[in-house]
Amino acid sequence: MKTPKFHEPFSPAILETTVTQRFVNIVNNVSDDVLSSEEKSKQWDWSHHLVGKVSKEILIPLTNEEEKLYLLKIVKEGCLDYLNYHIDIKRNNPWTKMSNGKKPTLDNIHLDHSWVVSQYAGDFNPYHHHSGDMSGGIYLKVPEGMNDEWEEDFKDHYPAKGLIEYAYGDSQGFRCDNLKFKPEVGKFLIFPSWLKHLVYPFSVEGERRMMSFNATVVNK
Repeated sequence: MKTPKFHEPFSPAILETTVTQRFVNIVNNVSDDVLSSEEKSKQWDWSHHLVGKVSKEILIPLTNEEEKLYLLKIVKEGCLDYLNYHIDIKRNNPWTKMSNGKKPTLDNIHLDHSWVVSQYAGDFNPYHHHSGDMSGGIYLKVPEGMNDEWEEDFKDHYPAKGLIEYAYGDSQGFRCDNLKFKPEVGKFLIFPSWLKHLVYPFSVEGERRMMSFNATVVNK
């Protein structure tokens, strides 16, 4: 992963980095296999746990142990970077309360759930939050026509098509209450699980695919 960038437009920090192409390929290959089969899509359906008004939301049935460990390591590394950032600036975090001064390691990050969201034109995710201590999303596919749609949409006073938006507090003088990100394949975002966010619909053909997860800090 590249050096993470932290966005703090309103207080809660959002980490932005990227994953490797290998990571994207592994998750896409497994997702393609499930999403292309109605039987497997039903078997691994996760939509009843989520609020999304989208095409499909599925668990990721990894059977290759090496690939599973590789994905887990990258997700945990991102979460550890996020946790250490808050420790370094002495901001409230779950680890400081339980650690007695120890430094956290990858073993102190527990991945609770991970799933894939497959979104097409008109689909959207309303404002919601997650469970756990921190959550994240990794973009796996973006429709080919999305850039053209953005070019037109960004002429509007409130461009939003296909973007994810995080919100906190109220809009007041000298502060903002939201932050949006464009989907880009490989982009990796981490945020506090309680932070409300939404995904806007888009209108072009093609799939916007994202892997999402929830993680908890544990004292082992």
